[in-house]
Amino acid sequence: MTIKIKQKWGLAFLVLVTFIYVIINVLDFYSIGVDVKEIYFADRITAAHEIIIEKYNRLNKGRVRVIPIDFPNYDFSTNERKELLARSLRGRGDGIDLFAVDVVWVQRFAKWSEPLDKYFSRDERARLLKSAMESCYNDSVLVAVPLDAVQTVMYYREDLLLQLEQGREIISKVKNQITWEEFIKLKKYTDNNSPLYIFPAADYEGLICSFTELLLSIKPDYFEVEGFNLMTQEAKKALTLLVDLVHKYKVTPQIVTEFTEVPSYEYFIKNDGYFIWGWPSYDKDFIQSPFDPDKEKHLRKAPLPHFKEGKPTSVIGGWNLMISKFSDKKEEVVEFVKYLLSDESQEIFYTEAGYYPVIEKFYTSEEYILKYPEAHEVKDHLKTGVHRPAHVEYTRYSEILSHFFEMAIRNEISVDGALIESTNAIEEDKVITKQF
Repeated sequence: MTIKIKQKWGLAFLVLVTFIYVIINVLDFYSIGVDVKEIYFADRITAAHEIIIEKYNRLNKGRVRVIPIDFPNYDFSTNERKELLARSLRGRGDGIDLFAVDVVWVQRFAKWSEPLDKYFSRDERARLLKSAMESCYNDSVLVAVPLDAVQTVMYYREDLLLQLEQGREIISKVKNQITWEEFIKLKKYTDNNSPLYIFPAADYEGLICSFTELLLSIKPDYFEVEGFNLMTQEAKKALTLLVDLVHKYKVTPQIVTEFTEVPSYEYFIKNDGYFIWGWPSYDKDFIQSPFDPDKEKHLRKAPLPHFKEGKPTSVIGGWNLMISKFSDKKEEVVEFVKYLLSDESQEIFYTEAGYYPVIEKFYTSEEYILKYPEAHEVKDHLKTGVHRPAHVEYTRYSEILSHFFEMAIRNEISVDGALIESTNAIEEDKVITKQF
């Protein structure tokens, strides 16, 4: 299904959902005889969302009701979700009051969003992770708050590795910050019929996440120094590795250029891959629709490899909350947002959806550490987090990069050619933008 068809279907779906809920709530209005404020909340609705929304609606029955608008992962890639949401907001929101955005969309969606400084006190902001709050500002104005946090990880099939003669040694290495140079050598110990490493390399944002963590591993301040100039040795080294994983080292099949997250995970499970790039929520994302539960129960997490001369890095992801400036229920929406950020709700997001909580106390309070001993590991993982560049045109530049990078991984253009074409296209885009 093409993006345009999906967008049309998605808009029709939003209209249908809105219509159904309007009818339901009109009936509710006459049955209870009060004016119930309806909050339309657009996000990928996980099991955690469902639990929290149901609790909130029950607590506020007769006063406020949250109506979820779902963007399921199986139907929408992040790029498609972004465009559908943007089209909706250009039309003054189509009834959306609150919406979740990828952390790199904040600057793009700021023009449709309510400034939040007056709604959140200094103390309320201080209880949230600093790393998560970094992506919530546009021109020093608070326009979003974090809902959840994730950082890239590597999953491995423990059962497959333990079948290898040096399986336990391999597991020990990958759990202790293995380098890419060491990781590639693992191919000689594995079954050639099974892929060693899968990463999504389609023309979309996930490919740029893989590139960014490689790039910032060797030059953490790259975007501050170079901006979007990719004609550098560091950028060449990062993209070359992604290409070489497929063509030189043959640890990754070229079919990954057809994959976003969900298809890459499905391929990994069905073809008995050893390792896969992903997000820490994967082991929760597919519980309701598993591809093979017997295989998936053997999945374990480890840090991603890093360059020998670089440092361990993992791209910061997750979703931020923004309030539509067109909403006429802003006070009620803010109240619900604060409920989503409560200790109870954040714990539910962790246990039911696999997202890292965005409250500091989860990683520091004895109560949570005793309850979740792995919080120490999560805290250490957060230290390796790196942000993609905050820029109002980032999403457009990312689309340019992913287009040429995918071509390079397909071997349709050289690494140098991809970097030159990307840089030139971004510079041309800047000129056009300035003219208008």
